[in-house]
Amino acid sequence: MSIRKNIWMAILTIITICCVIGGTFYHTGIFEVNGGFRFGEDRMTSVSADLETFHAINVDADMMDLSIEEGDNFYLHGKYTDRLKFEYEVKDGVLFLKGRNPRKIFWGGVRGENCNITLTVPKNTVMDRIEIKLAMGNADLENIASIDCEVLNNMGNCIFEKCSFDKADIDTNMGEVRIKDTHLGDAEINNDMGTIQIERCTFQDLNVDNSMGDISIDAKQSLDQYEIELHAEMGNVRVNGENEGTKYRQSGNAGRLEANTSMGSVRLSDE
Repeated sequence: MSIRKNIWMAILTIITICCVIGGTFYHTGIFEVNGGFRFGEDRMTSVSADLETFHAINVDADMMDLSIEEGDNFYLHGKYTDRLKFEYEVKDGVLFLKGRNPRKIFWGGVRGENCNITLTVPKNTVMDRIEIKLAMGNADLENIASIDCEVLNNMGNCIFEKCSFDKADIDTNMGEVRIKDTHLGDAEINNDMGTIQIERCTFQDLNVDNSMGDISIDAKQSLDQYEIELHAEMGNVRVNGENEGTKYRQSGNAGRLEANTSMGSVRLSDE
């Protein structure tokens, strides 16, 4: 029975990888019958601009490495391949960033496109909402506060350091999720393939789910009065260094922590 289960899990893993990669290539325009092959890199276009004051951020891009960090003012700068269509505007207090790849390439074409954008906001600024949707690329936030933060990344890493959210929803299909020294509030974190690492963080209610990869949670708070449910279907659970097998449960009413991985291990520690 165990061998059969492992075989099915391996098949599901292969299917998941193919679907994620295929979906990403289709969405970003890598695969299409027309267009042929293209070799080499395009020229780079630079962008820099002082921005109007805004209280929310909305990002929707096919391909972008995005950094949002603390700075002296509202400012945007970066570089992108000139074949990409990059747009930005502040409207009704919301900063909109859009990145599109208007051209298509035949199967297996070589691409040199890239887009690297850095956004700064003044110290002590609290956003009403941050919404980031990336088909491919990394999202890196440092020293950023927002009432609500939602990140959906199809292929790429999500990195947060010294941030603060009342509510957070972080979802990636393929990549790593790394969160350090951050208050997550009420949070949901999901990953289809890759590790989830939460280090020196605080939270009220936290739900973490990983299809294939390890989960590591280091809480910078006591969880003695928390309701906790941990499950590692094909791995083990360790709580404060103690091996708990594949499942761990604890009753409490101060908050809730739930972490599940289908293929990997769960590690939990608290103060």
